[in-house]
Amino acid sequence: MQNNSSPQISREELASRLAGPNPPLLIDVLPEDDYAAAHLPGATNACVFKVSFLDDIKQLAPDRSRLLVLYGCSSHDLASTTAAEKLSAAGYNQLVQYQGGLEDWCAAGRPIEGKLPARTSIPAPGEGIHQIDIQRSRIEWIGRNLLNRHFGTLRVRAGEIEVRHAAIARGKLTVDMDSIQNADVEDPALRKLLIAHLKSDDFFDVQRFPTAEFQLSNITAFADSKPGNPNTEIRGTLTLKSVSNNIAFPAIVAPTPDGLLAVDAHLDLDRTRWNVRYGSGKLYDKLGKHLVNDQISIELKLVTRAPG
Repeated sequence: MQNNSSPQISREELASRLAGPNPPLLIDVLPEDDYAAAHLPGATNACVFKVSFLDDIKQLAPDRSRLLVLYGCSSHDLASTTAAEKLSAAGYNQLVQYQGGLEDWCAAGRPIEGKLPARTSIPAPGEGIHQIDIQRSRIEWIGRNLLNRHFGTLRVRAGEIEVRHAAIARGKLTVDMDSIQNADVEDPALRKLLIAHLKSDDFFDVQRFPTAEFQLSNITAFADSKPGNPNTEIRGTLTLKSVSNNIAFPAIVAPTPDGLLAVDAHLDLDRTRWNVRYGSGKLYDKLGKHLVNDQISIELKLVTRAPG
């Protein structure tokens, strides 16, 4: 049960109030698709996640003193609590939460309108080697100094992930360093100058080292991770400018609804470990405006390609 300041209503009391002569306005605050699939009898819908939530409520309940009963999915779900907070701030003063929500109602065998969809599992990726889809995958980078930052992209040249016994066994990724692009400098001439600077021997020396490679050596699942949060730790070796270093970072690794495999990760790298030394305050004195932070942030999005 979530702690909140809104009054609560039990399943039995709600059933009694709904059957009475003056039932409250019962509002399902979940997304429209969930409401359309199944909801409590007589409930109307206003999705708390929509930016138009308060406007939708005003259409349903223009009288802000009317009693509203709000419910979401379950006792672990904050949807009704969030809805109550928004409505209270907007001046609604007769708010009650049925915190157990649809799950509690159905657990007691109470009737619903619609039908709960059968639980469907996302197909796990098949055994074997899955090639990275270089068109759908991307790498974004951010470099900073004290007062500014630049950001852009890199392309994946090739990659693969091997699945054994329903788990990732190994993987590798090749990055095209010559593909580096900048996305924040508007002036074309200055943007071209920056890209040339990044490709030069001041930074990545792309002419001599056109690719970077990551070899995945170990992946460890986190216990009790929640959707949208990292569920694994990835370890491996990153080779850049012919220098190899071990790195580890959290990631979301999960099958997609169509049975592919996706990786979503954020990591920060100390570029000086790979001899990318330009403007580093720990290697040079009196840099002035040429000081550049050692940390580079990387956003990694990988999707495998359908077989065949």
